[in-house]
Amino acid sequence: MTLGEQLKELRTRTGFSQEMVAERVGVSRQAVTKWESGRTLPTAENLAALAQLYQVPLEVLGEDRSAQVRDGEDNPMLRENKTVIALSAQLGALYGCAWNVPGLLNNKGEPWNGLLPLLLGGLLLTLCSMWTVWNLSFAPSLAQKRRNLAIELRYMGLQLALAGLTGWLGLGLAGLAAAVGVLIFYLKVINPKYMGRNLWWRGPKRRKPADQP
Repeated sequence: MTLGEQLKELRTRTGFSQEMVAERVGVSRQAVTKWESGRTLPTAENLAALAQLYQVPLEVLGEDRSAQVRDGEDNPMLRENKTVIALSAQLGALYGCAWNVPGLLNNKGEPWNGLLPLLLGGLLLTLCSMWTVWNLSFAPSLAQKRRNLAIELRYMGLQLALAGLTGWLGLGLAGLAAAVGVLIFYLKVINPKYMGRNLWWRGPKRRKPADQP
C-alpha cells in the first residue's frame, strides 16, 4: 500500500472529509487530494500532523514514505523549484539572443564578431528549453502530459514573439519587464490552474493544532 492509499484509508476510517483534514492540518483541500492520489508527498511537518490527526504512530507513515523515495519518487518541491529555475534561465537565454541579433545585423563590416555570443546563447536557450519540456514528464497521466506540452509550447511561442519584438523595436528593459510579467503570470496562474503544477511555493501555512475543531 502506498502512502497515498494509506492516508485515504485512514481518513475514511476516521470519518473525515478532505476539507476537514485540510482545515486541521492547515493546507488546501487540493493538497490533501494530491497526497492521497500520490501526486505529491506531505512535508515532515504535515506528516506529523496527519499522524496526530489519525492517531497512528508517525513511524507507520514514515516507513511508507521512505519506501517511495527509495523507489525513485523524488521531492516534488525540489522538482518544482528546478522547473522555475529552468523557465527563468530559458527566459534569460532568450533575451540574451534577442539583444545580440540587432548588433549582428548592423555590424555589416565584421558580422562574425557578434555570432559567437549568439550561438552560445542559442545553445543555452536550447538546453533550458529541453530541461523545461523534460519537467513535463512528471505529469500523472498521458493526457495531462499532452495538455501541458501544448500549453508549454504556446508559452514558449509567446515569449519568442515578445523577444523578437523587443530586439526588432529596441524595447530594451521595457520588453524584458513585459516578458518577466508573462513568466510570473505563467507560474502563478497558468501552471496551477491548467497544468496541475504548483510552481509558486509560498512556504508552509500556519496550521491549527490537530485537536482543535
